[in-house]
Formats: sequence, structure tokens, C-alpha cells
Amino acid sequence: MPKEFPHTLAHFLLSIGFQSMCGDLWQHEESKVRVKAMPGESQEGDICIGEDQWLMRRSSIEKHIIARVKSLRSVFARDTRIVPIDAETAREFLDKEHVKGFLKGSSYLGCIVPPHRVFRGIESSYTYEGHPLLAVAVFGKSIKMKEAGLEGCHSGELVEIATLSSIRLVGGLTKFLQAYKDLHPETHNVMTYVDKEWNKGKGFLAVGFAKIGETAPIQLGNRMNKGNLKLRYVY
Repeated sequence: MPKEFPHTLAHFLLSIGFQSMCGDLWQHEESKVRVKAMPGESQEGDICIGEDQWLMRRSSIEKHIIARVKSLRSVFARDTRIVPIDAETAREFLDKEHVKGFLKGSSYLGCIVPPHRVFRGIESSYTYEGHPLLAVAVFGKSIKMKEAGLEGCHSGELVEIATLSSIRLVGGLTKFLQAYKDLHPETHNVMTYVDKEWNKGKGFLAVGFAKIGETAPIQLGNRMNKGNLKLRYVY
């Protein structure tokens, strides 16, 4: 009997239009998205999946990969509203919609469809106070910076963000950043870290984040990961 990993990963990928390449590597025929089962050599931009990730987070990983290779309905942020939500609502959403699951923060924001936009027909299986919930962002505690040239500036941290896997939320990241600024007007900038095994940070860079560094790779079980991009958004 084949080992569960990467056999079940391969079966899933082949079922949605990927083709097998050499060495536990698959490429989607139309989108050219590549997925690599780890450990092993991978290229920049490959989605890298380790056995522990697949066994623990399979459902959300499948959603993420499908969203990367299929056409999604576009929902415009102007038709939504950003509101503070509680940690449990954030947990329910992120445990199913983010490949890393829920990460704890100090504040949680949700993107909902307000009553006057319901006519748009935007639906979600998640709700907050009766409103369809489309995306969630987790922010960490603000700090006063000691970095040269930025001494005393207040810096927030975007811990994680995820959108409903069946939609593309156009302008969503910018709207979350502005909502955070509205709640914390003293904020000068927001930091975030992008996992290089899942994302090249293009969406963040497109809205004004700048790369200021990278974190070193760390040991994850029987393999080394690729580390993170360190990005900063200045208001």
C-alpha cells in the first residue's frame, strides 16, 4: 500500500489538472502553478508541502491550491465593511481557510457584507452577527520602534490574513490596512512576514509593502524550510 504522503497529495493534484513531473513535483497545465512535496529541491515560486503540513492541514491546503488554479468570482472591497470581530469567529474562519490555521493576535478584523449590499448576492458559509463573512485579518500588538530613523514610531504587525477560498476580494488587503489605521491612528507602519514556501509576496508588494529583509530558514522535522520575506507597509 502506498504511503499516505505524498500519494494522497499526488492523487488530489492529478484530479484538478496537474501533471506529474520528476521527483514528487507537479505542474498545473494551464496556470503553470507548481507544487513540490518536501523534502527535496524546489524552485522559487513553488508551493512546498511537507508531510506534517499535509496530514494536519489537508483541507485548507486543498482549498488554497484550487484557488490558485481556477477562476474565482471577484468581489470588490467597496461592497464590504471591515469590523472588529472576536477571536472565536476568527478561529472558526482561519482554521478552515488559512493553510497555517488560526494564529493568536491582539486584534481581529473581519470583512463582512453589510445589509445594503446583500443584493449583490455575495454569500459565505461563515457569518458574523448575521452578516456573510468573507475574510479575516489578525493583527499583533503594536510596538515602539528602535530602528535608526524610525525611533519611537508605532509599528503594528499583520500576523495573518485569509479570504474565503471561493472568491477574489479585490482591494481587500488595502481596506484591512486602512481599517487598522482608523482604529489605531498613531500607527506609522505595519510589518508582516510572508512564508516563501507558499507565497512570493506579490499581492503585498502590489499594494505598497516593501521588502526590508528575510528571515533565516529553520528546521522543520526532517527538512529546512525557506524562511520568510519581511515586508513593511508605511502609511
